[in-house]
Amino acid sequence: MKKLLILFITTFLINSCNSQSKKEKMETTNSNKANEDTSYTTYLPLMKKLLKDNNYNYPKNEEFRKRIREYTGVDLENSKYNDVYLKNGKGFIALDNEGFIDSYQVDRGSIDGAGDAFSDILSGGLNESLNEDFINYNKVLFNDDLLSIAKVIADKKIIDDIVVYFNYEKNLNLYTTLINSIKKIDDHPKDFNLALLWYNDKSKPEIIREKIISDLENKNPQYIYDLTYFLFLNNKKINEVDEKLINKTLAYLINIQLKRDDEKDLSSNKGYQLLNNFYVQNAQFLETLQNSNYFDFKMVDKYTQIYLSLKKEQTYPGYIQDLDGYTNLRKEKSSSSQIIEKIKSGENIEILDNSGDWWLIVTHKGNTGFVHKSKIVIQ
Repeated sequence: MKKLLILFITTFLINSCNSQSKKEKMETTNSNKANEDTSYTTYLPLMKKLLKDNNYNYPKNEEFRKRIREYTGVDLENSKYNDVYLKNGKGFIALDNEGFIDSYQVDRGSIDGAGDAFSDILSGGLNESLNEDFINYNKVLFNDDLLSIAKVIADKKIIDDIVVYFNYEKNLNLYTTLINSIKKIDDHPKDFNLALLWYNDKSKPEIIREKIISDLENKNPQYIYDLTYFLFLNNKKINEVDEKLINKTLAYLINIQLKRDDEKDLSSNKGYQLLNNFYVQNAQFLETLQNSNYFDFKMVDKYTQIYLSLKKEQTYPGYIQDLDGYTNLRKEKSSSSQIIEKIKSGENIEILDNSGDWWLIVTHKGNTGFVHKSKIVIQ
């Protein structure tokens, strides 16, 4: 399949490139015919035969388009592009209704005179696992095949692609396996974490992936806490996503954590910690939420009023006193929590909350976090 005529989908967004129209099917944008990739016509019959030999049930055109739109956000019927390339989902989708995705990530054609390696792969001569993945991608995504789903669960190689990048949430066992496998945010690349947040199909009534976020929050609340911080810290770098959607997603993530800790005091309410830290670090975020009526998230509204009320009260000036010459500003109330900043001994700070053993402070750099009370002197 031609890689010059593609539509990039970076897991959560579709970025169009200057490709050709359907009328110019399979013609390269490069006028130099020597550079034209004609291999697709060679490999298409081999891929079709491989699927047929493994009992793949080709969906009707209408069903194929419906699922592609659901999984990728691309409307094949109205798209002017010839191919869709799912960058992180590892799949090509042809627009002329071949009825399957090409998930192979290998070079086509002869390599240094060694012959046609990809034909050997498709014929079962090389790397049988690539063929197995190709079959499972298609039988899961378009046939909802239970045997293939069981293989994906057992193998776990492509489970992220199917559930996260392709937004496939139909099978409970597959979905639950994915949820249980997610442990720490640093275990996954940036695009994986962003793909957890939004559906590819932006025509859905609700674009935020509330189900997977909610289930993750119930199973692994720390992950959602870290995911919220991740989105806040990276929101200016996500140029492809509408700013309003980013802010609404942040409000949603904070809201579910405020709900979880609603009965706790503020020093133990992790949702409030996020809200407070974000407001201190970015006053514009507070203004944005106020102007948007907090996107109708009641807990965000409630705790913002608490924040504003407390802000009117006098904060305590203080400074750091540590025999080591510095102390660590922590993300959470724990000596094993992530270090935000190293504060030199003698440096002035503002104390926002002095309840408990870990005090919430603001440094002169504007960073907000926790320091053990034994390292702080109130002026």
